Amino acid sequence: MPEEQKTAETEQERLADFPRDLSRSFTYLHRQRKKYMDDRLRGYGFVGGMPMILLYINRHPGTTQDAIVSHMYIDKCTVARRTKRLEELGYISRETGKEDRRENNLYVTESGENLVPVIREILQDWAKSVTRDLSDEERILLITLLDRLIHTDVE
Repeated sequence: MPEEQKTAETEQERLADFPRDLSRSFTYLHRQRKKYMDDRLRGYGFVGGMPMILLYINRHPGTTQDAIVSHMYIDKCTVARRTKRLEELGYISRETGKEDRRENNLYVTESGENLVPVIREILQDWAKSVTRDLSDEERILLITLLDRLIHTDVE
């Protein structure tokens, strides 16, 4: 069989498996990152997406639970439980909204501020580890392509 025909068949096989491979890759990377972070942040009392919620609040002081729900695609109940736990641990504080007293604005406390660089370093270490076989150009291409996927309307 000519080399060109083998390559074409291999590409067709890869494309046929693409939906499964794409889903599997995202799921695997998500679980791998979660395990990596859970192992390194075990002593801080975190559960689930709490580190990512803390980072979001740090970047958006005064944000609300609804904003976290919209940004992170997590259900309201989970965000409510996680922010309550972050508050109990002393990493965030709540203030009643000035414009809408039914809303609470969330802020990172001093304890939380001290933890933010630790979380960011762990994320950076994971990203370096998982992409260690990629060149800088490939890393940039990967992020560019993923951004395109994120901003594509799903019908």
